[in-house]
Amino acid sequence: MTTTNKMKKNIFFLILFLISSNNIIYSQDIHDKLSTELCQCLEKKQIKDPNKLAPCFEDIIINNIKEIKKHYNAETIEEINMVEIGNKIGAKLILECKYALNTFTTGTIGNEKKVKKQSDLKCSKLRKGEFYYLTPSLNPKVLDTTFVTISNNMFLERMKNGRTYSLLEIKWKKNCEFDLLFKESNDPIKREISKKGDVYKYEILQNNQNSVFLRLNWLGKDYQFELFKLK
Repeated sequence: MTTTNKMKKNIFFLILFLISSNNIIYSQDIHDKLSTELCQCLEKKQIKDPNKLAPCFEDIIINNIKEIKKHYNAETIEEINMVEIGNKIGAKLILECKYALNTFTTGTIGNEKKVKKQSDLKCSKLRKGEFYYLTPSLNPKVLDTTFVTISNNMFLERMKNGRTYSLLEIKWKKNCEFDLLFKESNDPIKREISKKGDVYKYEILQNNQNSVFLRLNWLGKDYQFELFKLK
């Protein structure tokens, strides 16, 4: 796989991944410039399919190659960690490019249906247990699985067959609502999107026999996803 293809796939995944997020503050460096130019190119060319963003991405890399090499103190492009660049640009694109957010995302994650809040909702038994949720992958026919353990005040996510993780603190509120406070992660994507202390606000909509439907309001937009129960 070429470096360009790796970068393209990295950005594509980041645009689709929207289970948790927050406001990232970067210094005004090369990554800010690249993500801004990528956003402008996507909007100018009216790119509707994230699979077709490669030409824009390649253009910004070529147009800024001198600045990229200077930033990384590199003589050649081979010396630069392109995965790191992809992660940083992708995170900023998600958080700051309204065109990409509104064009490439829907109101549901891992399922196509929206649900209404259950009238007789009870959530006390959800404060401890094993779960999993599904998110889009590079293969549109396959969904990635994230496993979740809820225990006491801990919300632990395990990705990539347990090779990476994210640890959050869960604080339960009234009416089946809870906050997740980000603590740490070794996942290269989530640690770019999140920083310690960020708070994500969730609401449980339905508690069914096999799954739980959650709602997250992120950057002014509501998202729903299904958290499946492991027996």
